[in-house]
Amino acid sequence: MLLSRQHGDTDVSVPSHERKFAGALQLLRQGNEQGARELLEQVVVAPGLAGVTDDALFRLALLRLRDGGEKGGQEGYSLLVRLAKEYPDSIWTHQSAALSSYLSSNQKLFEKQRETKTLRDLNLHLSRENKELRLNLEKLKNLDLELEQKRRR
Repeated sequence: MLLSRQHGDTDVSVPSHERKFAGALQLLRQGNEQGARELLEQVVVAPGLAGVTDDALFRLALLRLRDGGEKGGQEGYSLLVRLAKEYPDSIWTHQSAALSSYLSSNQKLFEKQRETKTLRDLNLHLSRENKELRLNLEKLKNLDLELEQKRRR
């Protein structure tokens, strides 16, 4: 969908996702991150347009990172990976290289933390089973002693 915009005496056609991107920038200037995020999400799902979609991907990645935690990091990193893949020559790809590398390291750290938690849970489960087995072994020993005593009588 193309909209018209008067520019002096000339009529310039502007794709709607360019208009949405401009609106998102305005909302960011006003401090309305949620509104900007919604518009940026619409821009990045529209057909790609160099100079608009790449910028939108970068800015949306930064907004997702503000969500914090593993999910925000994963979503931000995914957007930066998409930016590098679809727009390898974009200035935003070059600007985000260090951040992307950092987020990649963070993703690996989150994976290690999940593995550690899984191993900790498994260890706890095994410790409980071990304790239960020791108790059962003690019960068996006691039963064996009782049986031996009965045989001697």
